[in-house]
Amino acid sequence: MLSIEDKKRAMEIRPAVAEDRPAIIELLRLSLGESTIPKSEALWSWKHEQNPFGQSYVLIAEENNQLIGVRAFMQWQWEWRGRLYRSIRAVDTATHPEHQGKGIFSRLTRQQLERCRNDGIDFVFNTPNSQSMPGYLKMGWVKLGKMPLKVKLLRPLSIAGASLFRKKESIFETDLTPVQKWTHDIFNLATNYVRHTKRITTSLSPQYISWRYGNNPLYRYYYFTDQQHYLLISRIKDHVIGRELRLVDFVLINDKASHRQVRREMKQAVLRFCREHNVSFIACSGRQYHLQRKWLGWMGSLPIVNRGPMVTLRDLNMEDAFDELRKLRHWGFSLGDMELF
Repeated sequence: MLSIEDKKRAMEIRPAVAEDRPAIIELLRLSLGESTIPKSEALWSWKHEQNPFGQSYVLIAEENNQLIGVRAFMQWQWEWRGRLYRSIRAVDTATHPEHQGKGIFSRLTRQQLERCRNDGIDFVFNTPNSQSMPGYLKMGWVKLGKMPLKVKLLRPLSIAGASLFRKKESIFETDLTPVQKWTHDIFNLATNYVRHTKRITTSLSPQYISWRYGNNPLYRYYYFTDQQHYLLISRIKDHVIGRELRLVDFVLINDKASHRQVRREMKQAVLRFCREHNVSFIACSGRQYHLQRKWLGWMGSLPIVNRGPMVTLRDLNMEDAFDELRKLRHWGFSLGDMELF
């Protein structure tokens, strides 16, 4: 019988190729189930191969020609103080149920980190759950902070009544966001957006908006825009307590106009949409509300609470600059940057 060390030596780790995609999807289904995010080759291709920031770094582990582990790091780009930073988001990972306890996750992760460091990637970010958090911290991750949450209640009595009669939700949700046509004119609004050099924000482009929101195979996103000053991106999510309009991204196109007028018109458009689609509350998660308060002030007076997922970071090539990077006040990330997809 082979020892654990012998099994580790028998394991082969290599970069994934396109032909591995069916086996990877099968392993994800076997290890993780379908959950709220279905596993499919189409979704994998969109997420890891069509990303305008570049194809994902994907490593797989094999033993006796069987796929037993996979680790994917998705590429991302951030802007800060006039410089572009290359990063990776630690996302899809799975270990075959019959091969747990062999250290596959940590071995794949450490090899991925070394591979990305050698390729000039600056840092890693992700939002681990409570089960995986200890493992990440042992491998050098640090906590940045929880994602802030700003909520505007539209139907407080309805929410209170629904909370008294909770029902178990289905693990599959139906996306009730209305179908809306995304055009090149909308994508091109991100061509000359107003950059915030003092905050770390995603590097936007028409290609990014098209990929992330317009052609997303998992969720339907809805946009609000006057095509002159702003682009506000959202989606609907149903809960037991009521329907949520989730604000996922805000792109400022022109900051020269009166913010009061733009804010008023934006509020009217959003609230009209909420009335038409029986929305009970609006939520804005992430650091964008802090960054764009002047434009999003119509969200009301309820306090911001830190109840979102914990964001974590790991240094690869930042060195001394990493100390500044890990200060939450420097960040302006949106929910669209961090939500699971």
